[in-house]
Amino acid sequence: MAELKIKNVGKGLGLELPQEIVEQLHLGAGDNISLEKMGHGSYRLRNSNDLQAEQIALIEGYMHEEDA
Repeated sequence: MAELKIKNVGKGLGLELPQEIVEQLHLGAGDNISLEKMGHGSYRLRNSNDLQAEQIALIEGYMHEEDA
């Protein structure tokens, strides 16, 4: 588990991500991330590009099943 520091950014708030998390999520400046609510009040942080790629793979797999 990693602690994230909340900072003032303009008129809102932002999070400072440790370098280890940036590398694990393959993030760079300008990338988008998704915060997904899980069961029992927990959350999961994901690289939005990875989420989109996963969704496309699932859809393509379903489409191929329909062709069979």
